[in-house]
Amino acid sequence: MPTSSALSVLCFCLIVADVSLPIFADEIVDQTISNILSSSNHKKAFTNNDLLISTQPKYAIAFLAKSADAWMITVNNQPVFLVKDLANVAIAVTQLTIIMNAPDFEPNHFEPMVINGEYIGKYKDATLFRVPKSEVVNPSLNLTQWINNLRVAAMAEPLTLVEAQKQMYQLAITNEEIDGIASWYGPYFQGRQTASGEQFEQQDFTAAHKTLPFNTYLKVTNQANGKSVVVRINDRGPYFGDRNLDLSHAAAIELNSDEVGVVAVTATVLASN
Repeated sequence: MPTSSALSVLCFCLIVADVSLPIFADEIVDQTISNILSSSNHKKAFTNNDLLISTQPKYAIAFLAKSADAWMITVNNQPVFLVKDLANVAIAVTQLTIIMNAPDFEPNHFEPMVINGEYIGKYKDATLFRVPKSEVVNPSLNLTQWINNLRVAAMAEPLTLVEAQKQMYQLAITNEEIDGIASWYGPYFQGRQTASGEQFEQQDFTAAHKTLPFNTYLKVTNQANGKSVVVRINDRGPYFGDRNLDLSHAAAIELNSDEVGVVAVTATVLASN
């Protein structure tokens, strides 16, 4: 069974939200807490009968109903991420309360990861939330925002978008650079098939290149303002003038090049770690 402190947090949150705990949720919460406490990252923190949660914890974790089937997890009243299953809400509140009030808590270990196509927010070995790719057009952007919400709530530096993208896809900078001209394409091509066979999604971070292999990742930097974004090659082109890259609309927005249309860029090839 979970500790009395963890149960108190869980019951308090459920009372505040005026909802009932599903019958099966007790077992899920028991197992989650057991997994957290038995993991190598938490054994040291909870030896010698240390209190799991102080009477006045530094970080108060709660949740607010956003709709009939969506709840916002909060840290000290700051919104951090959304959960769409009541049992997972209970788990998230309990898990974050234990993690963030542990003696060895290190907010820099809030990290974004992509594992087998799933966009996941993690703290060390613990999975905190998932961003379903089927429910959002740009899961990498959502994942970055939610991880940064947690880091800021814990008074840690947020990740830049490029830092987050490199972490989630496990990418490293190489010495291969391409200086050239980048344009962008968007609404007219939305939903059409790309050369790789995927459907074009203008709100994702992708790009077209004449020869680079599909699924090559590039860190693209606008030479005029220094802004950068990581894109994945999934299409061929551009075939107009001396342009080297055709960026998705979302990527152009990150570079502040969507209004200018065509900009000088430096594209650095990224390799898997």
